[in-house]
This record gives sequence, structure tokens and C-alpha cells, in this order.
Amino acid sequence: MSVDHIHLRLLRSLLLPLFILLYITGAADSAAAAGEPPVRNVLVLHSYQKGFDWTDEQSAGIEAGLKNTPDSPVIYTEYMDWKRYPSQENLEHFYETIKFKYQKVQISAVLTTDDAALTFAMKYRHELLNDAPIIFSGVNERGFGSLPDLNHITGVIEKIDAAPTLRMALELNPSIKKVYVLYDRSESGVSTGSMVKEQIDAMHQGLEVIPMDRLSLEQIKATASSLTPDSIVLMTTYYSDATGRIVEFDKFASELGRSSSVPVYHIYDFGLNHGAFGGSLISGRIQGQTAAALAQRVLQGEDAGRIPVVTDSTLRSVFDYNELKRFNIAPDRLPEGSEIINRPFSFYQTYKVLVLSVVAAFIMLVTFILVLLFYVQLVKRIRSNLEKSNERFSLATYGSDAVIWDVDMTTMLYYFSDSWYELLGYERGEINESRGGWRELVHPEDAGEEDRLRTQHLEGRSSYYYAEYRMRCKSGEYKWFQARGKVLRSAGGGYIRFAGSMVDVTDRKGVESKLQLSYQELESTYEELTALQDELLEQYNKVVENQALLQVSEEKYRLLAYNDVLSGLPNRLSLSEALKQFIEEHAGGHAALFFLDIDNFKYINDTMGHTFGDELLVKVGERLLGRSDGRSRHFRFGGDEFVILFKDAGGTDEVIRYAEALVQGFKEPFQLNASVVHISASIGIAEYPENGVNAEELLKNADIAMYKAKQAGKGGYVIYGQEMQRHFDERMIIEKHLRSAISNNELSLHYQPLVDTGSGEIWGFEALIRWNSPVLGFVSPLSFIRIAEDCRLIVPVGEWVLRAACRFTRDLHNQGNEGYHISVNISVIQLMQEDFTDMVLAVLRDTGLAPEYLELEITESIFMGSFEAISSKLEALKRMGIGIALDDFGTGYSSLSYLKQLPITTLKIDKSFIDNIDTPNHRSLASSIVTIGHDMGLNVTAEGVETPEQLAFLERTRCDKIQGYYISKPIPEKEVAGWVAERRAG
Repeated sequence: MSVDHIHLRLLRSLLLPLFILLYITGAADSAAAAGEPPVRNVLVLHSYQKGFDWTDEQSAGIEAGLKNTPDSPVIYTEYMDWKRYPSQENLEHFYETIKFKYQKVQISAVLTTDDAALTFAMKYRHELLNDAPIIFSGVNERGFGSLPDLNHITGVIEKIDAAPTLRMALELNPSIKKVYVLYDRSESGVSTGSMVKEQIDAMHQGLEVIPMDRLSLEQIKATASSLTPDSIVLMTTYYSDATGRIVEFDKFASELGRSSSVPVYHIYDFGLNHGAFGGSLISGRIQGQTAAALAQRVLQGEDAGRIPVVTDSTLRSVFDYNELKRFNIAPDRLPEGSEIINRPFSFYQTYKVLVLSVVAAFIMLVTFILVLLFYVQLVKRIRSNLEKSNERFSLATYGSDAVIWDVDMTTMLYYFSDSWYELLGYERGEINESRGGWRELVHPEDAGEEDRLRTQHLEGRSSYYYAEYRMRCKSGEYKWFQARGKVLRSAGGGYIRFAGSMVDVTDRKGVESKLQLSYQELESTYEELTALQDELLEQYNKVVENQALLQVSEEKYRLLAYNDVLSGLPNRLSLSEALKQFIEEHAGGHAALFFLDIDNFKYINDTMGHTFGDELLVKVGERLLGRSDGRSRHFRFGGDEFVILFKDAGGTDEVIRYAEALVQGFKEPFQLNASVVHISASIGIAEYPENGVNAEELLKNADIAMYKAKQAGKGGYVIYGQEMQRHFDERMIIEKHLRSAISNNELSLHYQPLVDTGSGEIWGFEALIRWNSPVLGFVSPLSFIRIAEDCRLIVPVGEWVLRAACRFTRDLHNQGNEGYHISVNISVIQLMQEDFTDMVLAVLRDTGLAPEYLELEITESIFMGSFEAISSKLEALKRMGIGIALDDFGTGYSSLSYLKQLPITTLKIDKSFIDNIDTPNHRSLASSIVTIGHDMGLNVTAEGVETPEQLAFLERTRCDKIQGYYISKPIPEKEVAGWVAERRAG
């Protein structure tokens, strides 16, 4: 064959695969062009700024998880910068940015990091984000628990758990007693600090937790530099100090680490290389990768709402080598599996296993060759000797009644001779006896003693092992064995072998038991005879002893009967006797009885715990005793009530001076462990003999005066007067009948219409309670509402009003009056109930009324005491679509900046402004209120509209809704339908 033919055949063999490859590639490209999958767009919303370590780590994890896939999506990333600019203006700017940039982008999924971005995404998902599913990260358990809607949402919970870090710290330094917890005063900082403190307390390690949130930067570093070795610093998130100064985390963490005299443990891994000693650290990168994995599942078609939220730990146990070296802690003391960063390079340490393996292999190879030569000859001799030894052992075993046992102490494998199996009835290996299964056969009553004797011999405290115990046969019966043995030790004192014998002594034990029983019977008879001889003497001695014990017992019970166990002060019984004794001995004297009640003590008990409340009561008792001058006796009357008997008072002026001193004394704070508590007390005073000539009268009148002091504003005192008794009696009568008003169907609702000024149509009604008592007649709400709040009856009464009003509105809708709303007044007592939100939602569910038709009316004073607790409840209801109206606006205390924080939808102008609307000042003020409300995005309702002029003015100012006698007075429920029909007809 010629060279040309060879070249031609070679060319053909190369071109044929090339053509096939080009054909397949072209076909694939055509198929791809024909059925190209749609572009998937993922929007990543970060709560904080680019360059912030935590956010950058999360972002890196998300991008790594989304890009390292064959069909990776298009990723858009936006930063809210909420850490540095947490303002409404920033939120509005961010809103406009997203709206402009993504109005033509079809978002397939939204990934959020931390709470602010999640809140934004949930709020504007429908409006801006194509209702895309949301995958969150960086949100802790409390933040997740407060989410109102989990539809098409999943994510990764940032599980903050300080316990693993604290356990690591205690393992490295068991002497730790104090943990200085560092967090800032932001909402998330306080929440994180609260959770960390609760977790430390739940460890029950006796650690003292010292918060550092109220210190400036300088004070924190000064404190850390002077800490003793029994302390550590635990740093969470920290971005502003107690003075409000913004903190650059990296710089401050590094400065704190350098200045601290003790290790500074962290919660998050972005503290590494910035002064962090280490710990069990939350990783932003791991959270981002986990969230990206969830996003991939969503992009592949899974419903986000059906994907379980990831609660597994995203932690890494890591320490800084430089910090370990600084505090003289060897790396081998760290928990197993811990990472160490910044470790210097060492060839030996890096390749230690390889180096040692090579050396060991070489030595073993040489040794093996030498030993092999020696053992070739030795094995022959050993084999011969071993055969002879086995023959002797077998003959001795079978020829003896004893069981031979043996333990190889290096492998802890047990051996028993065949006679052991014959005696107990088991097959060899049946109970895993070679691995210690024989211990399960030892009688439970004998197992402890057998183990003690075995340990005693193994530790060298007995020359040989000897024990008797029962073992369970396969048939279920027990046999007694007498076991003897001895341990063989090496030259260094280590264990080699433990062997011995066992003998069946069941028959001997039976005989011993019979002998023991006979001996016990004889001994019992002897003891009975001896007891008869001593009985008379013992009876005499008991009579003498009982007489002495009776006297001691009487003193003890008298002390318990007349003194309070908690405070040690004399109790109510002791007070009654002291009053009677004083009145009998000082018939012409003068005294005063001070009745003290700690204000808001129930709130302290509910929030701080009963143990804290008991400690506070003890401190109050101690402070009262400290003011004793010889003329005053102090008693704990019960609960948070104390009574002082002030004898030989020199008149009302001296009583007043003493009362003012008591009030002043309570202004000093109480120090309870690490807490400082400010309290006040309401004091009622009854004078003897002016306000009572016996103990019962004085106590009753002092109690009435104390109640009057609480009504006057708490923290003061009131001296009893006859007018108080009449007022108190009237209040008691109203309270008595009010308790049965609901069950007796005495309560009813009237409804005052609210009209939309723009359309003139009925917007809805305000529900107003009325009480017609068969005994008291019609009782004014001004009288019984305040009493209902004082005695907590407002809770069931308020729920009844809400339920009746919602049912009434639902019935109106069913009668063809769709769209009517109902407005219901809410008391602060109701709002303070933990289940208030659940109660409102349950009423709506039971009555079938949609949330958007309900409006709750509150007053400004409601927010003064517990703004955060109440605001969170109202905010949750507002998110459900329920309206929140601020009643009597303009008569309270709120500033405009404070008003912006309230979760409200409507302002109600107080009637006092409408009554005087004909004067220029009031007209201008009313107009300003309407303007302010509209500028804040709120609806405005005017109350008390009674004239056409008032209506015309409000229409000119574009007030949204009005109510008042000009429209209609409050209408009984049965007449509402007729009134509506008449108005429509007119």
C-alpha cells in the first residue's frame, strides 16, 4: 500500500468523528434555541450596608450557593443600609429605588438577610416583588415567632445560643463566676442580650450575669481591663454605646480585645481577627449557603411555604491562636473538632502524621526482620509446651467440681469453663458472657457488693478476691456461687490477667439460712424479755421529755402564729392583739394607724417573678423597721400591705409629718442583687380615737383612706374622713351589682352613627355601653367604668361589648348593609392582658366579622405606662387590617414626634375643640389637627358635631368622618335598622 493511500485513510478516520461532533452540537444548539428555559431572577435584599462583615459573609454564602450550579439564576443585590440609617426617609428612598429598578424585572424569588429586609419584603411583596416566594436568613427565633404571615415563606433561623460558648469557657477555666455581657441598646441588641442572659441562667451553673449596655465605650474598656481571672466578656452585636455614639464594630472589638484582662468571647464569627478569643460562633457564610440551598429548591418548583424552616445550628467552633497564646492556653485543651486560625506554619506539625509514620515504619521493618528470625525458632518450642499445658488444663477443668474463669485484662474478654454452662443451663455465647454479659445474671441485691470486692482487690487493697453471690439460671431460679481469684500484674503495676474459680454453694447457703432463722428467733425472744424489763423506765423518761418538748412546741407555734414567715414582722393576728391591748391601756391617749399598700406590686410580681417580689417585701419590711423610733410598731398585714401603729402621737400635725417621712423614705430605690427598683406606697391613716375606738373600725377606716390615696394618684397619703365612708359604700354597692350584670343580661349597647363627610354616607357606628340595674336603675358609664377598671371587671365586660358589637355589625351586613364599620372603646386594663390579641381575633372568628370592619378606640394615656408592650399588640392587630383610632386627641400628653410612633389609623378630635369652633383660636387649632392627621396618612374623625355651622366648617377642612347629635344621638340596638332605613328614604 502506498503512502498516499495511508494518508487518505487516516484523513477519513479523523474527519468522520469531526462531522458527527459538529452534527450533534448543531442539533443541541437548535434544541436549546427551540426550548430555551425562561430566565430566573433572584433579588437579594440586605438589611445592612456593603462592607459590613456580617452582611458580606451572608452575601458570599448566597452567591456561592446560587452560582455554583449548572442553571444558576440572575442575581440582583440591594442594600437597605438600615444599621446606619434606620429612618422613615431611608425606607421611602429604598422603596422608590426598588420600584424604579425592578418594575420590568420578573422576580422569581427574594432572599432577605436580617429583620429589616424581611419586614420590607413581606410588606411590599405584592406591590413590588411579583408575589415572589421569600427565603430569609439572619432572623432569630423571636423575630420568626412574630411573623404574622408564613404564606410562601421559608428560611434559616439564626439560633442564638450562648450555652455552647459558656460550656467551652468553663472547660478552659472552671473558676469562672462572672460573665460580662456586651450588647447595645437597639431593639435587636436588647432582644439578643435578653436571650443570652436567659440562656446563661438556664444553664444553672451559678454564673453572675453583668450587663454592660449602659456603659460608654471608655467605661467598657476600663472595666474590661480591670477584670479578675474569674470573669469573661461575652460580646454579641454592638453598634452604639449608652451615649448613642455610633461604634465601628471592627475597630472597637479590636481595642476591647487588646485592653481586656480576660478572654473576650463572641457570638458571631465576624469578630474573628478583631479581638475575638473564640467560641461557638454563628457563621453568616453558612447561613447564606443554607438559604441559597432553600432558594434552589424553590426555583426548581417547590412551594416555599411547604419547605420546613431550617433550625439546625449554623455554628462553627473556632479560636484565635494569638489569643490562646496571650492567655497561656494550650491548643490541645480546646474541645474536640475546634478550628484554630492564625496558627504559625510548622512542617513537623503540618506533616506530623506522615513523619512519624515513616519513622515508625522503618523501625518496625527492621525490628520485624530481627524478631522474625528469633521467633522462627521460638515458635517451635512454644507450640510443644502449649500442647502439653492445654492437656493439663483440660484434665484439671473436667476433673474438678469448680468452674474455672479467666479475664484478659487487655481486651476484657471473659472465659468460663464448660462446668459453668452445665450448672446454669446456657449455651456458650448465648448471653454474650465473654463481653461482660454474665453480669446481667448476678442477683440485683448482690451485684453492688460483688463489684466492690472485685474493685478492692484490683486496687490492691486485698490480697485475693473472694465473694459470694447469686446467679440466675436459664430456668429462672438463682444459685449461690463462691468465687475466688487473683489478678496478675506487670512489672509496672498494670493488669495482665485476672483468673480464679467458682464453686456452687447453694446447698450450704440453704443450711446457713435455716440456722440464721433459728438464731434470729432466739434473739428476738431474748430482746422481748429485755424490753419488758426496761419498758417502765422508758415510759417514765418519755413523760419527762414530752413535758419539755410541749413547752418548746408551744413557744414555736406561738412564734409562727404571731409572726410573718417571709419578713419576720408581726402578722395580722399580732396586730389585732396589739391594738386591743393599746386601746385597753390608753383609753384617753392618742394614736394613729398607717395602712400602707405598695403601688403596682402585682405588675412587679408578674414581670420580675414571685421570688423577686418576696425579696422586695423583705426589703420593705427592713426599711420600715429602720424608721422605728420606739413609739411605732410595724406589722405585715398580708400580701403587699403593711401596717404601722404610731403610739402617743402628739396630734394630727405630728401624724402628717410622720406620713410625709414615710412617703419620702419610699422614694429611695431598693437594691436587689443586680437590680435597682423604684417603688411608691399609698398610705391610708386612721386616728385614734377620732376615726375609731376599736381595732376593727381603725383597720377598716385606714383601708378606706388607703384606697382613696390610690385614687388620688398613688405614692401619697390620705387621712380618713366621714365622706370617704359614704363614697366607699357607694362604690362597693356598684361593684357588687356590676359583678352579676353580664349574667343577668343587664348590659346593653347603644350605637352612635359615624358619617363620611365626602359622600354623606354612613361609615359605621360607635358602640356605647349602657347599664340598667333592677336595683340601682340606669347607672352612668362615667360611674361604673372606672370601678370596673379598678376591680378588673373591665376585662369580661370589655370582651362582652366587643363580641356584642361585632355580632351586631355582622347582622347589619347580612341585612344588606354591607360595608358598615363598628368602633369599640378599649381600656388599658384589657390591653395589658397577655391574651388580648388572641381574644380580639377569636371574637372576629366566632362572630364571622372581617377584620377590616372593626376599629378599636384607645386614648393617649394608654401608651404612657407601657408603650412597647401595648404598641406591639396594636401593631399586630393593625397588620391584620383592624383600624386603631386615637380618641380625645388634643387633650392628652403626646408630642408630634411621639405620635408618629403610635400604630394608629385614625385621629378623633375631642368634642371640646368642636364646641368652641366659632372662636378663631379653636377654629385654627381644629383645622391644624385635620391637616396634621392627613399629612401623617391618618383619617380624622370629629366628635360632638351638633350644628350645621360645625358641619360646614369640618367639610371645608376635609375632615373624613363626623359623629354627634347633629347626625343622631346614640341609638338602642333594636332601633338602628329603622334609623338606617329612614335615613336612606330621606
